[in-house]
Amino acid sequence: MNQNGKLVLMDRAKGRFGLLVEESGYLLAEQLDAQPMAVGGTLSGSMDTVGIETLTDTATGMEYSVFILAYGLSREAVEEELS
Repeated sequence: MNQNGKLVLMDRAKGRFGLLVEESGYLLAEQLDAQPMAVGGTLSGSMDTVGIETLTDTATGMEYSVFILAYGLSREAVEEELS
């Protein structure tokens, strides 16, 4: 099932980021490609499974290959992983 998530946290050095997913908390993922991502953007895709997924920027249509590390997290857990 596709969901939308807002890119709210990012560690460009590690290539990891956090999304605030509608009604299910935060998601922690690692970007697998080198496409630039913008904090504040909204991404759409399957966000309720661990593994490789393609997320699409809802404004530009740009696709990103990511590895979802965890979902259903608190903001504090994502901040800790990115620090």
